[in-house]
Amino acid sequence: MRPGKKRKKNSVLIETHCHLNDRAFAEDRGAVIGRALAAGVEKFVEIACAAPEWEPARSLCAAWPGKFACAYGLHPEYVKDYRPEQLPELEKFLADPTAAALGEIGLDYWWEPARAEEQRALLEAQLPLSVKYRKPVVFHARNGKEPGQDAYAALFDSLKKNWSYFPPGRRHRGVLHCFSGSCDDARAAVDLGLVIGVNGSYTYPRNGDLRETVKKIGLGSVVLETDCPYLPPQSARGRRNDPSFIPEIALAVGDGLGLSAALVAEKTSGNAVELFGLQG
Repeated sequence: MRPGKKRKKNSVLIETHCHLNDRAFAEDRGAVIGRALAAGVEKFVEIACAAPEWEPARSLCAAWPGKFACAYGLHPEYVKDYRPEQLPELEKFLADPTAAALGEIGLDYWWEPARAEEQRALLEAQLPLSVKYRKPVVFHARNGKEPGQDAYAALFDSLKKNWSYFPPGRRHRGVLHCFSGSCDDARAAVDLGLVIGVNGSYTYPRNGDLRETVKKIGLGSVVLETDCPYLPPQSARGRRNDPSFIPEIALAVGDGLGLSAALVAEKTSGNAVELFGLQG
């Protein structure tokens, strides 16, 4: 990234994956949001991926009208806490006007490899809700530490067999957030109508494969996110992440592609608006 380079003021940016209700923001949540707005981030998608998070996310949307939309779902990392009665409750939130997506849902073989089948059952129990409520899906996939623990392959198999959400008039039907797979995985995701979420990990020196993948699939299949409070860009490693870093991520992606940050903002924000049905 070139030192001192500034994002153009007219570049509208969208933060497609944040966890601002995390306890890490308990003391200064409003200030964090204000700082992101001042940096040019116009809209936020708050991710509520466990039952206790759903109502706080809805309240956050109400507190910042026109700025926030929510994704509601059950994350695979919490599969051990899943109870069947949570699904009817989830449906109430997906029917709420604040709901822009179902998610994040998926498969995590890094933290819970022994519960792979339970995770897949939970994923497949939620997929029909995307169709019922006409919502795109925010997907999570993370491979395991051992050979053969391929969360991406298992996710794609489930989607091909169990997901029939095809929104009229939209090119995309979901996002594979915090993408960490191979270029072949990215192409498979795009073939399934997904975009990939790119965050601060794009800037890490070891992530050359991700930068090459973004080059190959192009901006038409990319949205920007932070996944805050996790995964800050390289310049802030070891610190709390927040949405004000979205301009830095856009700049890094632009540098990697030989494009302006303004063009990255335009293309990725357009993808986000189309995917989530965000209103101006």
